[in-house]
Amino acid sequence: MTEYEYWQKFLKEKGLDPESKYAGVFGFEAKGFAGTERIASLLAGKKRAAFFPYSSYAIDNEVLPVSDEHYLILGAERTPVCVIRTTRVQIVPFDQVTMEMVLAEGEDSSVEEWRQKTRENLEEEGQVVGFEFEPDIKLVYMEFEVVGR
Repeated sequence: MTEYEYWQKFLKEKGLDPESKYAGVFGFEAKGFAGTERIASLLAGKKRAAFFPYSSYAIDNEVLPVSDEHYLILGAERTPVCVIRTTRVQIVPFDQVTMEMVLAEGEDSSVEEWRQKTRENLEEEGQVVGFEFEPDIKLVYMEFEVVGR
């Protein structure tokens, strides 16, 4: 099923306007944590949040996510798996991320573990995209819920 077909099926099942658009797509691929594991965690209700570098949005002139937007989650070969709805979006400095946020992301068991892994990922992405890691680098923290499968 294509992204468009999946989205149209979701809109019909939920009784939503067939002209509604989704805000984007996520694949959840990253170093050290395969997309399939993240998707399984998402579908099981363990993964309820994600972090993204604010700098990537700024450099690419992308619009920041906001609450109540829908995104398609894609699996292997860009196959639609589910639809999520953002429930909360905030900008948070890296060094002010809380344990509650880390647990909502569903991948690490401590803030220290999260900081080490995330710092490495941010440093790598910064080299590609063009930003420097700083302890207070801004992150986009997005909470969400699965609203369609």
